[in-house]
Amino acid sequence: MDYQLYFPPITLRKVFGKECSPSPSSSEITARKVFDFESEHLIQSQLPVEKMECGNDLIPPLCGSLSKPNSGGYALREVLAWGDDMYDSVQKGLHLVCEKKMDMNSPYHLQRPESLSAFFEAAQEQFPILTCYQDSWPARDFAKMYLKNKVGSDKAKVKTRNRTTDND
Repeated sequence: MDYQLYFPPITLRKVFGKECSPSPSSSEITARKVFDFESEHLIQSQLPVEKMECGNDLIPPLCGSLSKPNSGGYALREVLAWGDDMYDSVQKGLHLVCEKKMDMNSPYHLQRPESLSAFFEAAQEQFPILTCYQDSWPARDFAKMYLKNKVGSDKAKVKTRNRTTDND
């Protein structure tokens, strides 16, 4: 018995002649508008962030991993667009709140719920702009990065101390 392979076409091909593709009418052609994103971004960042009013719409948290912009995530400084002075001020202030309200030996995901709620309450009180964001997600992101870096540097210091005492 002879077998013959049969491969059906995956797609059908249809060729249209020039008479079937009319040129667009003048009503279908729209004027092109070029947006100057840099000037719009500068205008947004020059707004006094402390005095921003949220209205009813809160800014939702972003998708993606924090501080991994090349892997589908985002850089907090770029996303917030608060300006360097405001960003640094909020960052330093939240680091202090973090030190007062949280366990500095544990990463964010191991913090007690009472510590987290005290942190968010103090953060919103000190920086009212955080109330414009759903669940104060910028404060959460600042705390996550600070605790991650703090716990990591503390572990590195302990390893270094252990190495030096072992060598003695």
